[in-house]
Amino acid sequence: MPLSSISIINMRRDLSARFERATRQWLAARAAYRRLHDSQIKDLFALRDAAQRLDRVERGRNALLRDLKALSD
Repeated sequence: MPLSSISIINMRRDLSARFERATRQWLAARAAYRRLHDSQIKDLFALRDAAQRLDRVERGRNALLRDLKALSD
């Protein structure tokens, strides 16, 4: 069953809102990682955790972006 125009618009809005939240989370994770990386005394466990969080958020954000691009076609 093909999707109606309204359902596609609603899906786009939902994905846009999720992408916006993911972007804010990505910016926060990137700032935390940079702050830990630039500190004089390195806390390697915190740096590793921040890098993992940044990677996880970035992968989710990229997946949302791919979905948004697919819906725009």
